[in-house]
Amino acid sequence: MIQQDIPLTVTLGVDAGSKHIGLSASTETKELLAWDVQCRTDIPELISTRREARRARRNRKTRYRAPRFKNRNRSQSNQVQPEQKDTQSKQKGWLAPSVEHKIDTHLNRIAAVQKILPVTKIVVETASFDTQKLKNPEISGIEYQQGEQTGFWNVREYVLCRDNHECQHCHGKKKDPILNVHHIESRKTGGDSPSNLITLCETCHKEYHAKIKAGEIKGPKDFKLPERAESYRDATFMGIMRWTLLERLKTANPNIEVVNTYGYLTKNKRIRLGLTKEHYNDAYCIAGNLNARPLDKCLYFKKIRRHNRQIHKFNFSKGHVRKNNQAPHLVGGFCLFDKVLYKGQKCFITGRRVRGAFTLKTFWGQKIKDGASMKKLILVERAKGYIQETAIRQFLPTQTA
Repeated sequence: MIQQDIPLTVTLGVDAGSKHIGLSASTETKELLAWDVQCRTDIPELISTRREARRARRNRKTRYRAPRFKNRNRSQSNQVQPEQKDTQSKQKGWLAPSVEHKIDTHLNRIAAVQKILPVTKIVVETASFDTQKLKNPEISGIEYQQGEQTGFWNVREYVLCRDNHECQHCHGKKKDPILNVHHIESRKTGGDSPSNLITLCETCHKEYHAKIKAGEIKGPKDFKLPERAESYRDATFMGIMRWTLLERLKTANPNIEVVNTYGYLTKNKRIRLGLTKEHYNDAYCIAGNLNARPLDKCLYFKKIRRHNRQIHKFNFSKGHVRKNNQAPHLVGGFCLFDKVLYKGQKCFITGRRVRGAFTLKTFWGQKIKDGASMKKLILVERAKGYIQETAIRQFLPTQTA
């Protein structure tokens, strides 16, 4: 029993991340909660697909309409006085939808913890990433202003010069003088960064896309192209969102102490305690109650898409007809990501057909059945924006005993 005259102090540690969020709530004596939350990573691709569909539609239907994009403002900070601009841009500045979504996921899960536990303190790890130093550890001073593209008119010119104006597949053997700049990873997800671009002659470029379309190859590796250079997308995400997340937490919790810590402190504590590099273990160290008895199990969450907003399929089918891309929300009383019982095993619906056949997978992505009849399913839990699963907590081998 907890004495009423002694208030319970519960500290929530938050290991903020671009792909995973670690949450751990603990008192001085024991850990009360350990969560690992997986964020969505498909937002940039979906927004790119929407932009392509919108531009194609406007080109077909309103080709001669005057442009309207100049009428839109991303933030009110553009209308304030110069001396107030820096302060207000931090408060009302525009953030990319993918970054906003990740911040909302952090705030949503923290609020979910607060509904079940009387959290009195929140500690967030606000890691700082210097992407220039990650690429070049020796960089300093004015070198930050002299990046790899200094002196080039555009990215394309830089990529051609970097590759010595030579096709990186045939190396000039096909004697095609026309050079193209090819995206190693899809432009939707990889962007136009030089690390995602490579020089190909037009012959090799057309051959690559023809083989991709025919299904003969699956990607750059099969075409003997070098892989994309290491991406610092996650580090960039964290650099953008870290302080915004901390400020929004303070605004949403005026009566709770919200503080930040740093990654090197977390790493030092984790190594000293002999814990594996897991997000909930990092959150445990961030909370600061290092004598608290940790839980044996962890609750895993995965953020899912609630609705499919794409009305029509992006590609035309035979007959130049745009097929409907939206199936009914409920099929036989079940919807996507419902937790169901199939032959005594709990799994999730990841695909559905109007006739009542479903694709079933476990939380970890293992396929159970493709085309399971709705007559053999028993509803366990309705989809609520997240799917969840409980698993044994990962410790070092010396601590499992």
